[in-house]
Amino acid sequence: MVTVTAGLAIDLNDDGDGTTSIGFRRALAVLLKQSAPGVATPGRMGADHFVVAGAPASMEYSVSGGGLVLVRTASGGAYLVGMPSSVTVPTDPADGVNPRIDRIYAKQPDPPIDGAAVDTEFIIDVVSGDPAASPLPPALPAGAFELARKEIAAGATNTQAGKPFTNIAPLSGLNVGVVTVAQGGTGSTSPGDARIALGIPTTHSGSGAPANTLGRDGDVYFQPL
Repeated sequence: MVTVTAGLAIDLNDDGDGTTSIGFRRALAVLLKQSAPGVATPGRMGADHFVVAGAPASMEYSVSGGGLVLVRTASGGAYLVGMPSSVTVPTDPADGVNPRIDRIYAKQPDPPIDGAAVDTEFIIDVVSGDPAASPLPPALPAGAFELARKEIAAGATNTQAGKPFTNIAPLSGLNVGVVTVAQGGTGSTSPGDARIALGIPTTHSGSGAPANTLGRDGDVYFQPL
């Protein structure tokens, strides 16, 4: 017999065993896009989620609200963070001679990884690199996930001007995709029948097709990624 951490959702038994936080995160991870089987893809849950923007008249950044998927270890499941409103984080004044690179990041501390005394509140912060004629990006704190990167010009008085943001965090999302039947699908013996038989929801993208006609050209099927 092989056993693994309990998934969702198992009540405690007489020994006090049941669903733990890591069991919850592992089960959550399979509902999200996968970088490997059972390992969620970290990233923003939408194009307008956790967007970093510069300020026009100050040395600070705004980060929009939304959803963010974080992964600390491959076996540790997914941390799903919801931030209902934007936040503002300050950064250091610009150097008067050389540019530098700022990295805006998010981090979800976790006691088993970061130590039992760690503050478990979600973090958004900035780490600034050393000013130099050809600046290098600074190292991120352990467990941090980069949201965006900005080069701050020498003498800058705000974070909006200058070069655009780079290294913008990728998108994550739900573990579901869309497949469109190629031209040449033929009636009720098409792949649509198999997908419906497997319980995969289908919807027709064309117009004028009978509701019970499967696999016509342009049919759209939803299936796990």
